[in-house]
Amino acid sequence: MDRILARITALSATACAGLIVLLFFFVDRPVDWAAQGLKGGIWYQAASILSLLADHTFFNILLFAAYLYIGLQALIQGITPGLRALIYCCLAVTIAMLMGETLKWFWGRYRPELLFEQGLYGFSFFTDKGSRHSFPSGHAFRIFSAMTAMSLIWPKARIWLISLACLVGVSRVLVTRHYPSDVLAGAFIGVFCALWVWRIMQGPRHDATPSAPDRAS
Repeated sequence: MDRILARITALSATACAGLIVLLFFFVDRPVDWAAQGLKGGIWYQAASILSLLADHTFFNILLFAAYLYIGLQALIQGITPGLRALIYCCLAVTIAMLMGETLKWFWGRYRPELLFEQGLYGFSFFTDKGSRHSFPSGHAFRIFSAMTAMSLIWPKARIWLISLACLVGVSRVLVTRHYPSDVLAGAFIGVFCALWVWRIMQGPRHDATPSAPDRAS
């Protein structure tokens, strides 16, 4: 196990959990009530379009196509550096989605729409209803896992990729589908799933400067 990454993960999880608690009690509701006031305006419309980049169905189709391509290419020419990079991205996103969807079911948090319509706020636990799947944000863990993975493969584009992920996260609050704490939790899951898959694919560490998974050419 990478002790440094494990320590960073633990410290980040603790800080993230503390911030989520603060957001839950003091920030989430007023922010989403403010976002509700923007509904139908230009910011709402722009956020709705931006959110499509991390749509569940869109990501499922991309993953299916990518895994199919990986299988065919592996049979034809073996595991090339570019294919290995694609495998890494797919695994990072897949693991983030599996973890995130499980947590959605466990927490069963009411979406903002239930606050606006019925005054419901909090958690119902162990539910399969979409209106109670607010925590963590699925769009956030999908886009952050994908963009973090890509930023490790192409570090020169890191600032643009992570910025895009942040914009998608903000868009989920603007369209009143999530609270800020949902987005923060989803971002944490996405980032650290990508980091851990990256580290595991490197294999055992033998020196202070680890070798990265092969980058796409």
